[in-house]
Amino acid sequence: MQQIPDLGKNSLGKPDPWARVRGLAWWQLVLSIVPILLLSVGGAMGGAIGTAGLFANLSLARKPFGTPVKLLAMLGVVLASYLGYLLVGLAYNLLKG
Repeated sequence: MQQIPDLGKNSLGKPDPWARVRGLAWWQLVLSIVPILLLSVGGAMGGAIGTAGLFANLSLARKPFGTPVKLLAMLGVVLASYLGYLLVGLAYNLLKG
């Protein structure tokens, strides 16, 4: 099982901004970063949805689930992020006229 890093302070007594990604497997990092790519496509709206997906996947990566369950859950978050962006964009365009 993975060691969960201390999200507190580093050796210099300062908060460690990289503590959330330390110790993750490469595929967990990739699946965590993929939703934030909505920022380049959707601006602020895509960035907000992508950031929510990023933090959801980082949270799932730390859960004690088995690898297949974790992989499917993280892929589901990626899919939900992109579908959510499409639905919000569609609703915005329909309401805008």
